[in-house]
Amino acid sequence: RVKGSAADTVTLTGDDEDFDNRSFAIPPVQQRPQVLWLGSDTLEDAKQPLFFVRRAFVETPRAAVQVTVRATLPPIAELNAATLIFSSGAIDSSVASGLRAQAEAGRTVVLVLRNADAASGVALGVLAGMAPVALSESKAGGYAMLGEIDFRHPLFAPFADPRFSDFSKIRFWRYRRIDTAALPSARVLARFDSGDPALLEIPAGRGRVVVFASGWQPDDSQLAVSSKFAPLMWSLLENAG
Repeated sequence: RVKGSAADTVTLTGDDEDFDNRSFAIPPVQQRPQVLWLGSDTLEDAKQPLFFVRRAFVETPRAAVQVTVRATLPPIAELNAATLIFSSGAIDSSVASGLRAQAEAGRTVVLVLRNADAASGVALGVLAGMAPVALSESKAGGYAMLGEIDFRHPLFAPFADPRFSDFSKIRFWRYRRIDTAALPSARVLARFDSGDPALLEIPAGRGRVVVFASGWQPDDSQLAVSSKFAPLMWSLLENAG
């Protein structure tokens, strides 16, 4: 095998005819998408959602995902370089406004609701371009499961095959109830068996805001340790850019 600058060549030797002994293949170019995590999580804390996101994006020949963690909103150049932006934990309205601007510019912003306090409702409202949204905490009465999923949406399309569409083994211990009446443009991508939204998509200019009503860290759910988590994160990234 001889590697060139533009192609790899496979050469077969030892036979009588040489007209078909060479095959050319253009090697894939490894992409390096940037994922920005905005929050106070640390990479090695297994009780926080960032720990699992970092491990979901395993390097492959096609992509080497770079995950950057920032406690506050980074400079605009760093924001512009991000393909996908996560926000977890408490963010104030000014940070939410900056993320809204990124979504309007065409990016995907993922909001993971960790609490049901007023500040989280205000941040969600700003991201959605609406008034503050009422949130409340649900202990799920033991646990909740995903009862309805929109497999027509590109985010869940990779799971549409019956072999991969069973999410019923994932338990959710806690989640935040979202008043969707305050979000008329939101599309519910998944619901809990209670009927409450589990995953929302809110259009924002040329981009969108994706809202998880529950985290995937162990305190909230089993999502991060399920076989669905890594494919779901990759689907988010691929649909973001």
